[in-house]
Amino acid sequence: MGVRDEQRERTRAALLDAARRRFEVDGFEATHLRDVAGDVGLSVGAVFVHFADKRDLLHTALFEDLERALDEALASGPEALEPFLDHVAAAILGYYERRPALSSVLLRESLLAEGVWGERFAAQHARVHAAVVARFEAARARGEVGGDAGLFALSFVSFHTFALLGWVRGALPDPRGTVGRLVRQQLAGARP
Repeated sequence: MGVRDEQRERTRAALLDAARRRFEVDGFEATHLRDVAGDVGLSVGAVFVHFADKRDLLHTALFEDLERALDEALASGPEALEPFLDHVAAAILGYYERRPALSSVLLRESLLAEGVWGERFAAQHARVHAAVVARFEAARARGEVGGDAGLFALSFVSFHTFALLGWVRGALPDPRGTVGRLVRQQLAGARP
């Protein structure tokens, strides 16, 4: 990577860090791109070199963070099905819990995103689904569970989304506990 490319990447990273801070403190609607740029000593034009608009900046900033959390959760999880599900739920829900002010914005923007961002967020759900299918199939091969791996994984992703939405709306104070109880009930029905 050349000097110019390195500078471009540093500028992009600085803008993303500033955007995360601004979105967390000021909220998405009240954040102005000129303030994000000013926080790193740049003009607002520099933001548009890297991002199409404020929504693109939000998606990029939060998608990359969530992607890292997913990478870690899926790569480091235990082999056994139930502990793996607990691990993944804790990692993803923990990501949202660390950013309570932004969680509702991120969920609204990611669940209803269109185009490229809609595809990227859907791909994240698909990655979790595929990982759960793989763990379920391995558990089924050991005789620990029976049933449809794809439906079980769909249930897990649905439980997770339900718990996040309930938590953001203040209806579920313990999303991890809720997901855990739903998963255990689902597992009870899947055990021989």
